[in-house]
Amino acid sequence: MKAAAYRFLRNEDGQDLVEYALLTGVIGFAGLLVFDVILQAMGVTYLSWETGVDNLWDTPGPAGS
Repeated sequence: MKAAAYRFLRNEDGQDLVEYALLTGVIGFAGLLVFDVILQAMGVTYLSWETGVDNLWDTPGPAGS
């Protein structure tokens, strides 16, 4: 029984798969945490661009002036 447990603990088959799964989970969780911050930054940037473009256009004066 001890030998079987020792072999099970020393067996490294599938270790890469577990490591990649954990890494994917950590990256996904970090993405969820910063999603709101990125969303707000994108909104502020878009609003700034929209305001800048709106200010570039000059309203024409009335005809004959």
